Amino acid sequence: MDLRDLSYFETIARTATYDEAAEILGRTKQALTKSVRRLEADIGGTLFERDGRGKALTALGIALLERAERLRLSVDDIGREMADLAGGRTGLVRIGTGMTPASHILPAACRQLRAAVPGIRLELEIGNSDFLQERLRHGTLDLILCPMDGGDLSDLDVRVVLDETVVVAAGVDHPLAGRGFELAELTEHGWMLQSQSSAMRAWLDAVFTSRNLAPPRVMVETGTIGVLTRVAEEMQLLTFTSRRNLNTLVELAHPETTMPRQFGLMSRRDAYLPPAARRLREFILATVAAGPA
Repeated sequence: MDLRDLSYFETIARTATYDEAAEILGRTKQALTKSVRRLEADIGGTLFERDGRGKALTALGIALLERAERLRLSVDDIGREMADLAGGRTGLVRIGTGMTPASHILPAACRQLRAAVPGIRLELEIGNSDFLQERLRHGTLDLILCPMDGGDLSDLDVRVVLDETVVVAAGVDHPLAGRGFELAELTEHGWMLQSQSSAMRAWLDAVFTSRNLAPPRVMVETGTIGVLTRVAEEMQLLTFTSRRNLNTLVELAHPETTMPRQFGLMSRRDAYLPPAARRLREFILATVAAGPA
């Protein structure tokens, strides 16, 4: 089985058409078709359904795609490890994080890392847990600090680093601020919330729908609440954010809308982790062990 054919197959499987894959790879459609035929001959089965104009994977194709991705990640890991060894590189760390650890854990850990490795370079991405976990699994991030929200994490090395509480919040001038309220009253006001793919959003929606109430009426949808608290305040919107990141907002306490969760420091299990990334992991864990963030 040719590694180049496997690489082509992975791109073909993840694009809408052979034409799109051909453009990405700089190959002709005919060359890619022949590549797939060679793989099918090696395997003894078909990788794509032949009916209609679609390009759906067969069960065999789905299985091969998963293994092809694993192989590519392994090859990428080998390349990075050999380059590090050959070049004696100080290192690049690619880390993804949510807003809370970016504010409460990373600053001290990065200060220690720079003191220990002055030439270090960081590539930092901020996003929700689904986005960061996908990036980690695809090998484009070395480490992530994100909520351990649902999903199967068995393929990842996970270390709990932070407990936090997510609450409903609003500006001090909001009609519900500073007084008690019934859960149903929250449905009468506009909200600024995470996207519908967010585990936090799903949890909050379920609080209402499970009690036969309408889900929050979203006026502003964003991937990152933490940097937009002023927007919620100025528009007199409710929001759902970490108690640590309220800034000028005030908590609207209600037991049904108080969500405990944990953040984990994650890397790919059994994958190559560059020396600089290992050092940063050590400093993050030391920062957490030193006291509450």
